[in-house]
Amino acid sequence: MLTHVVLHGGYHRGEAGRILAQISVMPPWDTFAVHLHRAEPSRRLQMSREPLGA
Repeated sequence: MLTHVVLHGGYHRGEAGRILAQISVMPPWDTFAVHLHRAEPSRRLQMSREPLGA
């Protein structure tokens, strides 16, 4: 039951995306990565400047 509760929102997001695609509307990006890029853009830029393995 808990798994259903956790995953059920994904079903609705998929349905909304399908309906938007049917009416030729680009669905918005609603991923966690997009949220982080918008919420902390300086962190993303900082990581691109750091050498690997630092």
